[in-house]
Order: sequence, then C-alpha cells, then structure tokens
Amino acid sequence: MVARRRRHYKKSPPNKILPIIKPFNQFMQYETAGGIVLLVCVLISLLISNSLVGTFYLSLWETELGITVGSFSLTKPLVFWINDLLMAIFFFLIGLEIKREVLIGELSAFRVALAPIIAAIGGMVVPGLLFMTLNPIGSEGANAWAIPIATDIAIALGVLTVLGSNVPASLKIFLTTLAIADDIGGVLIIALFYTTEISLVPLSIGFVLLTVMILMNRIGIRQLLIYAVFGVVVWAQFLLSGVHPTVAGILIAFTIPATTKIDYSDFIAISSDLVRRIQDCSVEGIDNIDYKNFQETSETLRVTCRDTEAPLQLAEHGLTKWVAFAIIPIFTLANSGIPFTQLSVSEILNPIALGIILGLTIGKPLGIISFTWVSTKLGLIKLPEGVNWEVMIGMAFLGGIGFTISTFIASLALSGSILMAAKGAILLASFISGLVGVTLLRNALKRLKLRSMPYSPVDLGPPNIIKSETTGELLDAS
Repeated sequence: MVARRRRHYKKSPPNKILPIIKPFNQFMQYETAGGIVLLVCVLISLLISNSLVGTFYLSLWETELGITVGSFSLTKPLVFWINDLLMAIFFFLIGLEIKREVLIGELSAFRVALAPIIAAIGGMVVPGLLFMTLNPIGSEGANAWAIPIATDIAIALGVLTVLGSNVPASLKIFLTTLAIADDIGGVLIIALFYTTEISLVPLSIGFVLLTVMILMNRIGIRQLLIYAVFGVVVWAQFLLSGVHPTVAGILIAFTIPATTKIDYSDFIAISSDLVRRIQDCSVEGIDNIDYKNFQETSETLRVTCRDTEAPLQLAEHGLTKWVAFAIIPIFTLANSGIPFTQLSVSEILNPIALGIILGLTIGKPLGIISFTWVSTKLGLIKLPEGVNWEVMIGMAFLGGIGFTISTFIASLALSGSILMAAKGAILLASFISGLVGVTLLRNALKRLKLRSMPYSPVDLGPPNIIKSETTGELLDAS
C-alpha cells in the first residue's frame, strides 16, 4: 500500500523552488559570520608571516602537490590547488545564489535586479580607468588594472553587522547583489584578460559536458552526485584549456536543477495523509505498534519532505558553511601573508599600489554613485526601499572592500615584491573603505531613522487647575 502511494507521489509535476524558508537570509548570516572569520584569518596570517616562522609559513604554500592517474600527471603548488580548485567551489556557490535569486528571489524582478547591476558596472569601470591613468598601457603595472574592481561579499556584510538592526534588509540585498555582479565581472575579466593561451580541444569538451548537464536537468535527473562527477571533469577541462577554472564553477552552477518534485499543496495533502497513517500504527498503544508499517510510512514522509527541496537548494545549504568557514579562510591564510620587512617605501608608493588604493577608496564609491545617480535620473532604476542618497554613499564606500577577488587577480597579474606591495595596498584600501563606509552609514542611518519617526506630542497629564485668591480666576498651575 505504501509502495503504490509512493509511485503516485513521483508522478507529481516539477515545480519551481519553494520559498518555504529564506535561504538568502541564511546566506547573509553565514557570509556575515564568515566575514568576521576572514578578518581574523587576515590578522593571523599577517602575524605569522612577520614572526620568526614567517619564512617557513610563506614557503609552506609553495609546497608541490599533485595527482597521477595512469599516464596523466598534474603537480602544482599548494596555493594553486587553493586558488584554482577551492575557489572554483566558491564561485559555484555564487552561481547557485544567482540562479536562485533570479528564479524566486530579489533578482526575479528586472527593475530590482537592474539597480545593483548598474551600480556594479560603475564600480568596475571607474576604478579600472582610475588605475589605468596611473598605470597606462605599456607600463609595468598595466596588466593589473582589474585589481580594484571587485567587492568582497563576506567582509562587506560582516562590516554591516557593526551597525546592527538599523540596516535595512533592502540595503543588504543591494550590496550583496552588487558584490555578486562584481564577482561575475571579475570571473569574466579573468577568463578574457588573464588567459595566456587557449587550447580549443579541452575547452570544447568542457562545453560539450556542460551541454550534457543541461540536458540531464531537462530530462529530470536530480542526483547531485552525478552532477558533481561531471562538474569535476568540466573543471579539469577548463584547467587544461588555459581558461581559469573558476569560470567553470559559475557555469556548472547554472546546470543544477532548480525544481521540486511536488508543489506546496500536494505536500500538505500527502504529508497529512502520511501523518494520519503513522498515528494509526499506534492506535492500539505503543506496546502494540505496527513497527514495519510505521518505519515504511516514516521513510516515505522523509522522502516526501526532501522532494519539496530542489537540488539547487540542497547543494547551496550543504556548501554555504564550508565556503564561509573553510574555503575562504584557507584562501585568506594562503594569500594574505605579507612580510612588512620586505616592503620598501618606494614599493608602497609605486603607481601600482597607489592605483589600487585610489581605485578602491575613490574609484569604487564614485563609480557606484555616479552610475546609480544617472540611471535614476533617466528613470531606469529606483533606490532600494527605505534608502536615501546619504545611505547609498556610505554603502558605496563599503564596495571598496575588495579583498578576496582583488587578491586573487593580483596573484595572476603580479609576482615578487610588487605582488606583496599590491596585497598591502589592497588591505590598506579595504580598511580605509570599511572605516569610511561604516562612519558614513552609521550617521546616515541614524538621521534617516529620526526623520522616519512619527511626531507625537508629549502627554503632560491632566492640567493642575487652581483658583486665584485675588481675582478668583481659574489658572493652570501645571
């Protein structure tokens, strides 16, 4: 009886992701906590790299590790596996976030999605141009122009926690979407401008496998393990092609199924019936419970509950903690070690470092605000609900916190002491942007809250009426 009913359940039509819970809020909570962990890892890395074991610490990340399968062998430094493999998982999670938000979240409305995307474009174009004014084409740092274009989601949201509950949810969503768009732009720039040479055969194989994964999605294959196996092969093909494999992470995410087996109304009917059957198993008392029927029905209920979650949601929920508390901290420890004794004044003040600092602290907020202002004047977009221009300016400075992707691009574009100087500039610029952003936002949100509070006169209670002894008039003595 249970088996026949289970077959009926499988015939339920596919549906869009059910917004039973708020995964975007959960994502922001994990990103916020992850941002705090990231900052702690930066401090740890700086302390160790400037200690007596600093040389060993920095050389540790250059340890050669490899895999061999038959005649195929791949040996790379440890930092390679962190930057190219673990960060591909990071971008895979970002891709899942984008797809879900486009389907059912804040990005499902075009006008809502357009505003942070336009702001993100401005936040990439202006700092890039500002950097290139100091490092024109042909100069030593020309290839590093993309370093100041990115916003770090984790740190930016972590900084917002300093402001507590005064921060509107719409502003958090706007900043998160802006940072995600920045990340996408960063990946595209990495693919287009930081690929030395492309091997078409493995790249073609990678896209063929991505097409197969899309077809798997369309015909209803939902097992995440199968997609994981295909994803690893796609990552390897992109690696062999010369295109940075983090690009594969985003593309693989778009192939993950985003539908549920049963819709909300079917789930209510089915689960109610199964709960009633479970109750019937013990109608004669716990001592006489029908354990076989109870276990079979309970298992069916468990699988039915699982059918209300799309594979995309399952993958997202499973990866968010790992990315926030493992992958990004490991990346931070491997990439933020800066021995200050190796930095000279000339390197700190060279055009590359200055371009990064000016790009993140001035170019970022200027680009975000200018593109947003022009777009609102043209009637293309509106500001987020409950946010004014003063708040937007503070948020724009938080966009200048660009640690993760900025450091990642720096490692692709630079090397040696110049890379160390660039990392120092990224940390300094991110600190300045965060400090200015928090200060401006705190004041702006405080004034916005005061203006939004309704005026209510103070109740002084009933008047104290007395009678004048000279004139006999009634006077208010309160």
